[in-house]
Amino acid sequence: MGSGQELKNGDTGKTKIFIIGVVHTENACRNADSLFNILQDIRPDLILSETDTLGGYFKPDYTMVEPPKWYKMARKLSVAKKMPPEMEILYTYRNFDSSIKILPFDMTFNRKKSAVFDKREEEWDAIVNKAHKEKKIAAGLLPLFKLHVNNMNYLNSQFEKSYREINKNLVSDSIRYLMVVERELNFKLIEELPELVRFKDWQSKKVEDWLNRNSIMTKNILRFSELTKARKVVVLTGLLHKYILKDLLSSSNTDGKYELVEYFEK
Repeated sequence: MGSGQELKNGDTGKTKIFIIGVVHTENACRNADSLFNILQDIRPDLILSETDTLGGYFKPDYTMVEPPKWYKMARKLSVAKKMPPEMEILYTYRNFDSSIKILPFDMTFNRKKSAVFDKREEEWDAIVNKAHKEKKIAAGLLPLFKLHVNNMNYLNSQFEKSYREINKNLVSDSIRYLMVVERELNFKLIEELPELVRFKDWQSKKVEDWLNRNSIMTKNILRFSELTKARKVVVLTGLLHKYILKDLLSSSNTDGKYELVEYFEK
């Protein structure tokens, strides 16, 4: 398992792209203040946010909306309800650097279809967990099943750590491996368990959609970097996306215009 993102020293004249994997919640060591320190150190020309123009933070022309009224009130009253830290920092950093360009780089989502997908995911998990509890999973498949469980437990253990810790190459490589194991396991489970046969097309579509979404995200990263003529680009993306964006950006034909820089390995 290779790593598509590597540290580059010195100014090569290329646009530097820093991919910062995030978790959409905060804790004492991973929050908007942590992200602010990172951005202040990098001083990017462009911040790309993993959201779309229907997500409530950007208008169709890609400009940011003002902070939602509930957010302003929550901050004023110091109540718990907050934006995810990677969204809150967009407003904080814009106040710090009025010249910063901030754009959404995710694909456009159909919220109703996303809700249906989430329900199917819950149904799948319930059936698989029940089959495992009732010892219906074939003995020959158990090692792969246990490997996947161990991979998930490892990933979940990383979610509470700092941005530095979750952005290590080891974590990205582990997620890449988890995805490979999960894909193999899911299709073998469909072959083994009759109650999962109805999910076969859905699982195939799930894999296709994952690759398509990340491909669109990669194209948008390159497109917006080119349009804005940015020299330093920070990509704030969910941790699960980091490994595949690294891979796709490394394999893209960019005529040597860009370099991936791993901020936390400086």
